[in-house]
Amino acid sequence: MDALVTAMLSHSDALLHDPLLQAGQQVAEAEERREQQMRVLSGLAQGSPARIYAEHVLSEIERTVVLSRMHLELIQNLLG
Repeated sequence: MDALVTAMLSHSDALLHDPLLQAGQQVAEAEERREQQMRVLSGLAQGSPARIYAEHVLSEIERTVVLSRMHLELIQNLLG
């Protein structure tokens, strides 16, 4: 098997069995989604319906980031 595929499978397996790693990955993914949404917002006209909707989406992503961080902290406290 290709070394890259083996490494990817090992990482996937680790995510399934390591709640701390999984929670950290979720935080990183939520933060990346926030960055992507901020880039989308920067290209939209102020006050336009698209921007208003994109701002709403960003606020939901922000909530997700906060909840993901809280989840990570909870797991750290439980395992620590």
